[in-house]
Amino acid sequence: HSDSIMLMRTDPAHHRMYYLSIPRDIEVPIPRASTQKINAAFQIGGAALAIKTIHQFTGLPINHVVVVNFEQFKDLIDAIGGIEVNVPQAIHSNRFDCPYPTQAECDKWTGWRFKKGPQHMSGERALIYSRVRENQLDPADNDVTRGAQQQLVMDATLSKLTSLGVLMSLPWDGSKIAKPLITDLTASQLAEFGWVRYRSSASSSLHCRLGGDLGAGGTGAPSEDNPETIAMFLGKSAPQPPTDPFGPGCVVGHTLQ
Repeated sequence: HSDSIMLMRTDPAHHRMYYLSIPRDIEVPIPRASTQKINAAFQIGGAALAIKTIHQFTGLPINHVVVVNFEQFKDLIDAIGGIEVNVPQAIHSNRFDCPYPTQAECDKWTGWRFKKGPQHMSGERALIYSRVRENQLDPADNDVTRGAQQQLVMDATLSKLTSLGVLMSLPWDGSKIAKPLITDLTASQLAEFGWVRYRSSASSSLHCRLGGDLGAGGTGAPSEDNPETIAMFLGKSAPQPPTDPFGPGCVVGHTLQ
């Protein structure tokens, strides 16, 4: 999705998954373009330019790509009966996508609410959760937090797919289940990925994010500590959590907030 960038790495030998979120507002040099927010690479040159930009920025090899249309992703979630998401903290969002039919009702409505803890989400509810950008209960929430929420939705969806044992038999060639995904992975590669995800332990999965000067009025300049986080993502150093709300870092077993 052009608004969210996440790298995933599998370690089949140790049954472990690695996730790395890249905030969309980090400013980087884009090949054949200027220095601007990293998500602009996809808008300018599609997946090919996004891959080249991310590789140039991180030094990481990008072997495959999956472009997720979150607007259609809700159909996939509904097709598998919804997902279970463990929301780290209560959310009262700003007002967007009012669910009521009249302006009078929308004027009285104060935003979406999510309780803390495990909860079942339909595709529509999961889409709303993945799009929350402001939390009235916690002003520190931002696009970095939004990336963590999308990690949770993606991980919960993968977990549901593999727990149902349906990944190997999914019709990836044009059904409504495959529609939200544009990928160069073959069906067998997707199945292999699914089995790695199925066999990996959620408690040992590593969730990382890059960071930068992303606060109010920030320039979006990347953090000088991003290379250390990339080393953690590659398993070359021990995980260390972020030291500030916009900072890079990694945690084991749950997404970063």
